[in-house]
Amino acid sequence: MENDYKPLIILFLTIAISALAILLILKYLLPLFIGILIAILAEPLINFLSKRTKLTRGISAGLIIFFVFIAFLYGLILVIMRLLFELRKLINMLPNINNIIDELTDYFINIFESVPDETVVFLEANINQILKYIEGLASNFYGLLVNKIGMLPNVLINVFIFMIFTLLFGFFLTKDKNSIILTAKRIIPSSLQNKLKAKHIELLFSFVRLLKAQIVLVMISTLITVTGFYILKVEYALILGLLCGLLDILPVVGPSIIFVPWIIFCLITGNIVMSIGLLVLYLIVLGSRQLLQAKIIGYNLGIDPFITLLSIYLGIQFFGVLGLFIGPIVVVIVRALLHSGLIPPLYNNNR
Repeated sequence: MENDYKPLIILFLTIAISALAILLILKYLLPLFIGILIAILAEPLINFLSKRTKLTRGISAGLIIFFVFIAFLYGLILVIMRLLFELRKLINMLPNINNIIDELTDYFINIFESVPDETVVFLEANINQILKYIEGLASNFYGLLVNKIGMLPNVLINVFIFMIFTLLFGFFLTKDKNSIILTAKRIIPSSLQNKLKAKHIELLFSFVRLLKAQIVLVMISTLITVTGFYILKVEYALILGLLCGLLDILPVVGPSIIFVPWIIFCLITGNIVMSIGLLVLYLIVLGSRQLLQAKIIGYNLGIDPFITLLSIYLGIQFFGVLGLFIGPIVVVIVRALLHSGLIPPLYNNNR
């Protein structure tokens, strides 16, 4: 009887240990993890450059990593410049929030002109209370925004240090790949090497495909949102589009936290065209995410979409937002270990 439960116990232990290990990696060893991904992605380019130019592996790795760094830095500078431009406009607008609140108050009062006086007094008091609360939030946001912009140099320095270490890890992992593999072979027992040989590449590339799938989903959502905002001639389109794209990672809430109040506000203020435009854009973003999430991740990992969706849901329940990545990664690890024979199957067809 105990042997019947042994595969199930091993499976649950594998899932728990894998989830904990991934959580620790994402929290403390993210530059190293990204460096490994860069090394894997850069490997074909390095081999191609080494063969075509007769350059050493170290020089080829250095050139590829350098160009990756320059391209990323260039894109980051362009985005930061645009963000700073839109943030400056936003900061200049925020001190005038009182005028906006007064205009909204007058607008609501005009709406209720045909309503009985007692009702108007009640609604006016409540509306004023709500608008004062919004004014307080806006003032706090303004102060927070000014303080955060003051911290921008420190943030940029931390980002730069993170990038440098990530690229250094990527460089040395690609440059010294052969020696790292030889060292690993000396440490890992030969019996374990035989089991890992067929599946360790699949496991590593599954991580890459998972990351690629998540990046694709976020990029699609962000691109749709930013494009939609520019078509609708929305101010601060880039800031709001990037924010909605990032919020799209979050379960349940997602970009709804921006879209829904905005649509309602446009309806109340009589801006029907904008409300319809935002609603259509919101439905496109929501629909594309729901349709593509399980399909893209499942296709890239070779996992059934239902299992992918279940792993995402359970990951979110246990680990919050990080579970969006941890859940599918755990499935990938368990799948690779089952296929390699390192953990026994739950059932035996021969029985």
